[in-house]
Amino acid sequence: MNFSTLSDCHKQLQDILVIGKTIERDDRKYHILGMTLSDEANLYIIEPYDRLEPINRKGIRNHRRILKEHEGRNCCYLHCSEFYLGDAKLQVQGGTSGSLEYSLEDYGTIQLFLDMMSAGWTVPEWLKDTDWTDLQMVTLHIANIEKLPDYSPAMPITITHRPDPTQHILEKTIVLNVGKSRSFSFTDDNGDNVQCHINTITLIDVWKNTEEELSDPKLSERFSPEQLEQLQQVRKKSYETLEQCCPKGMCYIGIEYECSKNYDLVFHSKQYLTSRPEIHQGSSSFLMMRLKPDQETGTHGLPLKGCVIQTPFSPDTTKIPAELFLYYKRINAWTETVPS
Repeated sequence: MNFSTLSDCHKQLQDILVIGKTIERDDRKYHILGMTLSDEANLYIIEPYDRLEPINRKGIRNHRRILKEHEGRNCCYLHCSEFYLGDAKLQVQGGTSGSLEYSLEDYGTIQLFLDMMSAGWTVPEWLKDTDWTDLQMVTLHIANIEKLPDYSPAMPITITHRPDPTQHILEKTIVLNVGKSRSFSFTDDNGDNVQCHINTITLIDVWKNTEEELSDPKLSERFSPEQLEQLQQVRKKSYETLEQCCPKGMCYIGIEYECSKNYDLVFHSKQYLTSRPEIHQGSSSFLMMRLKPDQETGTHGLPLKGCVIQTPFSPDTTKIPAELFLYYKRINAWTETVPS
């Protein structure tokens, strides 16, 4: 600690606005603290913080374990796009979040709370004795604002939430047979039975597809010589990445499927899930591939979607032990009104 650090924390705010509104939803409480204006305008929301259970370090650190360890914590208001304080529109251009546990020596956060109290903020009763290790602060950056809006407790607050898919790990074992279709079902997080139909399972010649895309003669018509030179560098890096991830002569697995609910399915091979990460040379070691079906609707009348298993397989592969490892539940943009 030094006085330079202290000086950075003690920045004079041009304006401060106390909101102090608690939202109760899904048996949880969230608190809209207020706004500040200095170099930029920020809006602050205090949320519950879901601490992950300590990870058991014993055992093999394979891809399955890594994927499960990287499940994200939930930030309810981090993905908002708009706030309305009465008729005043606040456009969110980004944000950050972090546990208040790490703010115990963050004098900037402590100063913010003290400034809010000085400006009239009263800590709600339910929040007073809540340990900071169980809370997180979401800071939303508000675009193009030179003056904080007028606000009174009688004004309604309207919040627009962006689409934010939620991930649910399933780990359902399934055997895939190249060239064959199959149907199966699983129980989702709501306890509902979900029907899935795999229409096609194909081998994808990754090298052939990449070479065709990067060698398209129409590229020379669309780009300048300088851009084409940059494209050559991209082509070189793509081939280097392919060599590391899928050696020439090997294939990936493409899956086209339908689902009775609007879920995006993610399949992995058993081989991948039980293997350990490999150390590759160079800065690029992974090339994300997506499979977009030619048709919008499958044979069962449901939206047709695609998934690629990015594990190298020989071109004579016929059977792949795999898992429906997880699914994403799509959540549409929605509006929440906080009553006055």
